[in-house]
Amino acid sequence: SDLAWHALVEYRWLDVQAGGTRQGWLVGLDRDIGKNFRIGAGYNFTEFSDDLTNLDYDHKGWFLNLVGKY
Repeated sequence: SDLAWHALVEYRWLDVQAGGTRQGWLVGLDRDIGKNFRIGAGYNFTEFSDDLTNLDYDHKGWFLNLVGKY
């Protein structure tokens, strides 16, 4: 079958010169929908964003993951 599950487990560590160290886990689960599309969801247990210029530290929570390829 072309449909498959994909798991994501990521450990994140952010060391800010004037703000200390923050760390935690991010997990996700995706499902293939056909050959060219994948959809999933996950939870960010850290408080920081992938955008390292955003230092609000309020990014903990659920996320939706959409992947397309051609």
